[in-house]
Amino acid sequence: MSSKPFLSIIAWAGLMIPVTAIPQNVDSRLSSTADEIHWTFTGPNSISFHWRGTATEVHYGLSSAYGTVALGQPPNPMPFSSSGPFWEAEVTGLQPGVVYHYSIGSATDLTFHVPPQPGTAGFTVDAEGDIGGSNSFVCVAGVQRLIADDLPAFVLILGDLTYGNETGQASVDQHFNDVMVWSQSTAYMPAWGNHEWNIVAKDDLRNYKGRFELPHQQMSTGAPGQGCCGKDWYWFDYGNVRFIAYPEPYSAETLSDWYSKAMELMDQAEHDANLDFIVTFGHRPAYSSGYHPGDPVLKQYMTRLASHNKYVLNVNGHSHDYERSYPQHSVVHVTAGTGGSELEENETPCLFRVCPAPSWSAYRAMHFGVLKLHFTRSEIRGEFVCGPAGGGKNDVQCAPGSLLDHFSVPARSENGHHQALHFGLRERHIEDRQSESLALCLAADEECA
Repeated sequence: MSSKPFLSIIAWAGLMIPVTAIPQNVDSRLSSTADEIHWTFTGPNSISFHWRGTATEVHYGLSSAYGTVALGQPPNPMPFSSSGPFWEAEVTGLQPGVVYHYSIGSATDLTFHVPPQPGTAGFTVDAEGDIGGSNSFVCVAGVQRLIADDLPAFVLILGDLTYGNETGQASVDQHFNDVMVWSQSTAYMPAWGNHEWNIVAKDDLRNYKGRFELPHQQMSTGAPGQGCCGKDWYWFDYGNVRFIAYPEPYSAETLSDWYSKAMELMDQAEHDANLDFIVTFGHRPAYSSGYHPGDPVLKQYMTRLASHNKYVLNVNGHSHDYERSYPQHSVVHVTAGTGGSELEENETPCLFRVCPAPSWSAYRAMHFGVLKLHFTRSEIRGEFVCGPAGGGKNDVQCAPGSLLDHFSVPARSENGHHQALHFGLRERHIEDRQSESLALCLAADEECA
């Protein structure tokens, strides 16, 4: 690992008062309350809990007898969506791959798990973006239930968490209660979107940075003063995958600053035998035929980063639809802005901004749902699972829980090309894009624009 400060765990460890576990001696849980409970991985042997309520302790251990207590601390920055009180507690010294029991306040017995040993494969990650609260968007609860039924290793949240800047501060608290159907038992790993920061008179990043501690968290050039400084993006290794978040384009320099640091992180991952894949995630797309077009600057940097053989997948939100690309410079891009807020259909015959679909677009759907990613040593298997109908016009009909799309992204060989490409579609007939010219383009693994 590089000794540069931005890669050092010291950069984020100092942002939060460390909590030393103490033996459990007083049970005050029966008289204390907690909601908005969620947790994140902060390192290979640590996690961070966040909640709201009168409870001030996390009781945890290898069984429901617990035996150890982590004391809550007021977060910094402090969320302002309600009077709280808000708390955070970091638990350290955990055993890799082990399931622990815990309880906060009067909550029933729950469990959390620690990241597995480096190089471990065979786990599933869910992803969704553009969510909101069920007090404003009726489909949010149905999408979150899909994740709860799956209970993945963790969930990537692809920005625009609550829409508090449009629907009010009550939506912020409602969102963090809506996701409790899964966030009490699996890690909530967020990226920020434009709705977290771009209307500061109505909402800002304090409501979000104050609710999370993140692994290897980084500060971005040009980040807003509200919630400053740090937690703009982060990275972590889980099993055989390096996950690298990317920030919002706060200024003209933000993405270039991220690019130089991401380049070094990918350089390191290329030489780590425990890592088979690199995945980037964030809010804005590099490729999109939906309501929001792809960001040309982000596209440029991701094209350069694609020189790394292990970099094969990017996932994002922003456009409220589902869309998967064919490999672009060997990287598959998936938009999953389908977490429950209003769909963003266009006034076109196909509901997307571009009709017909561009040649780089392998599959797209105007429908809510959840992206599921299963990681093995040799491939990433992806599925887009149908969620509730509604939220606007749907261009496909499906039963909740059924598959709308499934695909495979194999590991790349040393020459930089995919060893094989396997894509499939279910539940829908779409126009045939397997023309001879497109097939030749894919065989050469070039950008199909």
